[in-house]
Amino acid sequence: IMKKNFVKIISIIFFCATIISCGSQALKDDCGCFMEYDEAVAYAQKKNLPILVFFTSEGDDDYSNQLVNMAMKTSAFAENIGKNYVIYHADFSQNVFSKTVVSDNPTKEEQETADLYYYIIQQNYQYSLLFDASTTPCAFLCTKDGYVVSAIEIDEKNLNTAGFTATLKNYDEQLKKFNDMVAATKIGSAQKKVEAIDTLYMATEETYRRFLLNLVKKVPQLDKNNKTGLCSKYIVGAAEAEALSYFAQGDLQNTILTFLKAADNPQVRAVDKQECFYTAASLLAASGANNYKDILSLFKNITDSNDEEMNAYKRRAEKQIVLTSELENADPKKLSEHCITHKIEDSN
Repeated sequence: IMKKNFVKIISIIFFCATIISCGSQALKDDCGCFMEYDEAVAYAQKKNLPILVFFTSEGDDDYSNQLVNMAMKTSAFAENIGKNYVIYHADFSQNVFSKTVVSDNPTKEEQETADLYYYIIQQNYQYSLLFDASTTPCAFLCTKDGYVVSAIEIDEKNLNTAGFTATLKNYDEQLKKFNDMVAATKIGSAQKKVEAIDTLYMATEETYRRFLLNLVKKVPQLDKNNKTGLCSKYIVGAAEAEALSYFAQGDLQNTILTFLKAADNPQVRAVDKQECFYTAASLLAASGANNYKDILSLFKNITDSNDEEMNAYKRRAEKQIVLTSELENADPKKLSEHCITHKIEDSN
């Protein structure tokens, strides 16, 4: 089922710069931590270790300062934690940003280094959004596959190695449960694997389900005849995750087409089709586009039904149809402002 805060999330991610390509060599920071999430996941899988994720702003807030200098940079941290976890660290301090600045006439190496740090900052910023890292410092525990187990509470008691080590023990049982659920997705019949994926998906906090995309996309492949009845849920779930990537690149057309393609899939339930049409139309309306006929056409795909959930989508769509019809001959510049005020009234 589509997330009601989808448009809110992607409207934020839209402002992230497109990630540029870089070399495959793993980068480590002053703490000895991976600076790129994908590299951390690859290494964790190789070493069969869970992942710790840290978002900090060293030098800019006291807690980040203490966590980095009293824990992450110490030999005790490397010995007690670094040997048992793979660590990904995204720091958003002024020190990191300064590394993207070059002189008026930089050398090739200086420019390449600045470009690399710019890439890392942009990549880390996108991951901070995916992890919903709204404050610094914050930390997360993940499986070796990069699936989020839990956010880790940080306070004045665990800003040093001893305190953080003690905190991690509180998550041991939860980590084991997640590892067991992940293992179950890899064994048994196709139906058993689908059911295991669903168990893991539902156990994962909604905010972090984006990281399960590789598993979500397997469901329709494993259950071609939809014996589990879960294909619709995960076709739409995969569409949502893929649409996030398109929107992050500013590609509104493919963002919308991703939902329309999902709606056109014969395995998608009628109620989920309605949500796909509704999301696509709402995105187009909220974008400030003035192709009102297309917007109306999409909204009018919300059909009559005796299903109460589908009728709820229809009622929301009817409100948007009225709104769009009223603005059809209005100043295009006013559309965006008006839609932002009234768009996607999901709570109603």
